[in-house]
Amino acid sequence: MLEEGSGVRDAETRDNQTPASSDARLAGQLAWGFAALVVVTFSLIVLGALVRAHEAGLACPDWPLCFGQVVPEMDLQVAFEWGHRVLAGFVALCFTTLAVLTVRRPGLRAVAGGWLAVAAVLLGAQVLLGALTVWLRLAVETVTAHLVVGNAFNACLLVLALRLRGVARPRARPAVPRAARVALVAAGLLLLSQVVLGGLVSSSYAGLACPDWPACSGGLWFPTWRGTVGLHLVHRWNAIVLLAAIGTAALACRSVPGLRGIAAFAAVLGLGQLFVGIANVVLGLPVEVTGLHSALAAALVLALAAGLREAFRGDAAALGAAPAR
Repeated sequence: MLEEGSGVRDAETRDNQTPASSDARLAGQLAWGFAALVVVTFSLIVLGALVRAHEAGLACPDWPLCFGQVVPEMDLQVAFEWGHRVLAGFVALCFTTLAVLTVRRPGLRAVAGGWLAVAAVLLGAQVLLGALTVWLRLAVETVTAHLVVGNAFNACLLVLALRLRGVARPRARPAVPRAARVALVAAGLLLLSQVVLGGLVSSSYAGLACPDWPACSGGLWFPTWRGTVGLHLVHRWNAIVLLAAIGTAALACRSVPGLRGIAAFAAVLGLGQLFVGIANVVLGLPVEVTGLHSALAAALVLALAAGLREAFRGDAAALGAAPAR
């Protein structure tokens, strides 16, 4: 009787543990899936910058088809624009698949459901903005919004990957000084403004409105704050302020395990972005440098998103307890 009762208890224990352990394993697999999608979406953002640099934004003059065809006749510009659309469709399909696999499990839905909803809204907005970019013939507002929303969507994907990884591999929340959090928030807000400004500079063709560096034009540092020159100057000097903010955040995070590496990496990216931005002006906006500039900006968005998530997340918890933030 004792052995029989013990066997029943063991069976009940296994039954109680199996769903949680199964969810934890699935969470780890989904975390890798979302991380891979971050890489693909990052590539999509860079490809979008190359589409712009090659002046291929209207190489397909209609949407969702291209010259009324699913697969049009190709030249270099059409290949860039059509390839960008195909990759965007692939990202949407992968996100939908990962989202469905996540929300099917109540435990994982509790952890990731809110961020999945935000990401889904951003993805829908991004699809609409892609269409409007074509329909409105590359209007400045839609091109800029398309860039901002694309980066925001990728940041959400990264947060989802990190949250699900926290389910699979729980760990204690680090003690983060208030100064570090304030510095990271300030850097994040400045980065958001810089991404918006970068989109406006690109879509307004203001990249060479100040053809010199460090002065703007003809030895004048601030010839005017109007028009494309003013836009370029705001973008240029906001970059300096942003770099200072990221450096301050890196110093404030230097004593926080896990966070100091992220903040230091963000500082390196910020410094590299500044030098590449200077090279863009000095070299006259070569396509390769423009693409690198966009890639570093997208990487910096991800780095600061990871830093903010680490700074503000809750304690990692096992499935079934309060979800980690």
